[in-house]
Amino acid sequence: MFTLPNDILEIQSKSELEHFMNTTDKLILNFSTEWCPPCRVMEGTISNLSFELNGKAKVIKINPEKLPEVAKEFNMKTIPYYIGYVDGKFNKKAQGVVPIKMLKELVNEV
Repeated sequence: MFTLPNDILEIQSKSELEHFMNTTDKLILNFSTEWCPPCRVMEGTISNLSFELNGKAKVIKINPEKLPEVAKEFNMKTIPYYIGYVDGKFNKKAQGVVPIKMLKELVNEV
């Protein structure tokens, strides 16, 4: 089986997230868990997204069960949930099973 290389970063703390938000021009936050069926459906799309945006934007995976304070701060209500940031500012959001084009729009990379 062929696997695409990806650069998805799974953060472990709020301070780690703050570091990336302060040092990355374009960022997609991916709130998801291992047990969530729609999240599992999106795993391949997220891997492809990371591959296609390599060098243009970072994809950050956040498990809301491990970091509930981060999920609350970003007003996450359902998973999967995606938020795009450009130059440190909120740009767009999406939720559920969505096409890769919509995810690229979160950071203006269509």
